[in-house]
Amino acid sequence: MLDETGLWRDVTELPSSLEATFEDATGVADVAALLGAEGVRRVVASGNGAAYYVAVALWLASLEGPAGPDVVAVPSGLLARGGFAWRRGDVLLAVSSSGEFRDLVEAVDTGAPRPYAAVTANPRSTLGLRAEARALVSVPNQRAVTHTQAFCGAVVAALGIWAQVTCDSALDDALRRLPDELERTIAGARAWVDELGAVDADTAIVFGSGPAWAGALEAALLLKEVSGIPAEGVETREGATSAMMSLRPGALAVSLPAGAEDPLLTEAEAICAGQGARVLRAPGGEHADRRLAAVSTFPPAAALAVRLGIERGLDVDRPAWTEAYYRVARRSA
Repeated sequence: MLDETGLWRDVTELPSSLEATFEDATGVADVAALLGAEGVRRVVASGNGAAYYVAVALWLASLEGPAGPDVVAVPSGLLARGGFAWRRGDVLLAVSSSGEFRDLVEAVDTGAPRPYAAVTANPRSTLGLRAEARALVSVPNQRAVTHTQAFCGAVVAALGIWAQVTCDSALDDALRRLPDELERTIAGARAWVDELGAVDADTAIVFGSGPAWAGALEAALLLKEVSGIPAEGVETREGATSAMMSLRPGALAVSLPAGAEDPLLTEAEAICAGQGARVLRAPGGEHADRRLAAVSTFPPAAALAVRLGIERGLDVDRPAWTEAYYRVARRSA
């Protein structure tokens, strides 16, 4: 079933699309120079939905490895509505695949500091054209409405920028290895969903530790937008405490491993199972650099969402919410 969907075909092409983004690296050095310039004290990374989760992935990665300027991830609606106090030394990193997300454009128009940088797949967009520096994401194909290559490519571009800002050769090496690792992850994810048996879930939570928290946010979004299942993405300790409170038989709890063995992840799985939830540990994140968890955990999350969406009789490539989303989200509306 998966192989007949445009969304899963987009996922299978992630290794080549990410390799193109990383190897081409158009604008990455320019953005790194702007973010790492003298006088920059804080990078305000912003986007909406999956693009906001890119910002979260960057922030969480910045907490590990060599130090750079402070990073804060802010939903773009907060910037556009005057709910954010800019400080001296701030620089904006706007994340938008289309480059036309309404809130980010409004933020740039209504007080965000200039110059700013962008991570986008559309250099001729409003945000792309106005940015002082722009890192380009390669998206050879987007057959489904849901972003696959655009989301993962934006994470790779953002972390590639950060590797240059902080002179982090280990992160750079991990990004270079990522396409080959994803080939194995995608194959493993495909086999994993085929072997799960019946999965009947009305609600779900997803949790992961450290940088895998960004992956949990994205995995929960995939369950919502592709499967139509209300889902919450949280950090592992939140999964073991507040998020587990709503779990009952018929609920789903998905854990996302990142890097070495994580006793807290195991504990959270046991707590959720004790509440009656079906607990699934996604494959693929155990061996990659944990800072790349938002990408390394993406294929199994997408595979699960596609399978559940198909079984629920949904159009996983063009969900029913598509037109409503574009009306409210895009600047052209």
